[in-house]
Amino acid sequence: MKIINGLKDIINDFDTFILDQWGVLHNGGEAFPEAIQALQFLKEHNKKVVILSNSGNTGKFSHTRLQDSGISRALYLDVLTSGEHMRHNFNSGKFKALGKNALFFSWDEDASVLEDCGLTESAIQDASFILCCGVARGDLSHYTNDLKLAYQRNLELVVSNPDLVAMNPDGSLKICPGSIAKAYQEMGGIVHWHGKPQSDIYKMCNELVGGWDRAIAVGDSLEHDIAGANGASISSLFITSGIHSTEISDQKSIVNLCNTFSVKPSYCTDWFKD
Repeated sequence: MKIINGLKDIINDFDTFILDQWGVLHNGGEAFPEAIQALQFLKEHNKKVVILSNSGNTGKFSHTRLQDSGISRALYLDVLTSGEHMRHNFNSGKFKALGKNALFFSWDEDASVLEDCGLTESAIQDASFILCCGVARGDLSHYTNDLKLAYQRNLELVVSNPDLVAMNPDGSLKICPGSIAKAYQEMGGIVHWHGKPQSDIYKMCNELVGGWDRAIAVGDSLEHDIAGANGASISSLFITSGIHSTEISDQKSIVNLCNTFSVKPSYCTDWFKD
């Protein structure tokens, strides 16, 4: 792993940049100024830029969020989300055996994902599986009873966003759907994961950008961004100012943290910048 100052140090080594969204471009609020400059720098050098996001929403939703944050649509090719990965699997028939009745965990009252996947929201006693797309109830304790009942009924769980936590605009962390899925898996329940680090989403990403010869993934999650890049056999740039920032103090702490997650980033830097 090599510590770099910014993209200028590696700009000639790669033709495709696969960017995480949260923690790299923004934390749910306005885009980081350095990130906008970095995107402009990549555009000036005619690089392919695609955003690969562990978000249960669609790419169209991400386009709007990015625009609202200050990132122009002209600065990247497209967005691919874990939510689209999941929708693809439902619509291709991969989960046909699970049935159509979903115990639905969401962020808010938006149930469009049910319509997108041809599903019906059901109570725990009538559900044929769990669809985990959000944690509007709060922390994990608010889901424990449902998870126990679901496990007793041998229900499988499909999660649209595998992230355990994400950063808020103020730098604090919030729980994400992956935490519920992980808890269910630790109970012994069957979980169907989507997004990073699953190999399928990197294949989808490769097709989306028309293929790549020299690609690098940029992200702040060792468990998702860097592990996913390692699994896809592409280079990676670890952003240390993201969700692991409180665990990092020097280069040795970065190495130790990478060893804990059994990953090997190619490079690391503090912020996504040119």
